Amino acid sequence: MGTQARRFALNLTLLLVVAGLGAWVWWQAHTVEAQAATLLTLEREAITRIAITRELDSDKPSVMRLEKQGDHWQMLEPKAFALNPTRISQLFTLLDEAVAASYPAAGKDLKAYGLEPGTVAVMFNDQRLIFGAENPVSHNRYVLHDGAIKLVSETVFGLMTGTLEDWFANKLVPPGRSLQSVGLPQGYASQPTTLQNWQSADAVRVEAWDGNDAGHGTITLKLDNGSELALVLLTTQGELLLGHTAAGIRYVLPEVQRGNLLPSQ
Repeated sequence: MGTQARRFALNLTLLLVVAGLGAWVWWQAHTVEAQAATLLTLEREAITRIAITRELDSDKPSVMRLEKQGDHWQMLEPKAFALNPTRISQLFTLLDEAVAASYPAAGKDLKAYGLEPGTVAVMFNDQRLIFGAENPVSHNRYVLHDGAIKLVSETVFGLMTGTLEDWFANKLVPPGRSLQSVGLPQGYASQPTTLQNWQSADAVRVEAWDGNDAGHGTITLKLDNGSELALVLLTTQGELLLGHTAAGIRYVLPEVQRGNLLPSQ
């Protein structure tokens, strides 16, 4: 190979290397940009208010209003109740969801995307997201936010459209409160560990309850702020069911908890 040919080969090799490096830099830049395109840019710590509006196509949409109080989240409407921290964590996954596609909503037929009026809307502080239909091909969901239609992979639509009770805290003693005493129905007597057992009692699920069951006596939990929580004992065997009349719910605890919470005399 002559000198000119070797020089040409060297130049060609250098050109390919430079082109390859340029392509790699371009790919890296666009990958970072795509990864950074998330649904919202809010920091979790900055969020103190959440409102979830359901049944947007109804004359009277239902609204859940949530507020951060100290280290805990509280439902203010439609009922005042402590929230399940797991549900809040699930909802916050929306902040990190990558946007697969985004285009201006102006001039678009929003009904075609299920976004007029939409199915459910959620507000993080003052940022409003409207959730529409699911894309039949990608199974991502159309979301209207800040004047743009965004296609997003999400896992919280079922939570936002589910039952109210899904949001309630499973712990019987409200977060941040300490149990001072426990009053048990006739036939049961507290043991040295009973108070702590009730303090840490955690239901496997919370269900709606109409409050009509007579039950088998009342359990009274006195809290450190002077308030009392009255629970109706609904079962004497099998799963331990405890009714909360004021909230219209019942706690479902596994049968193995019965002896720990309700020691026999």
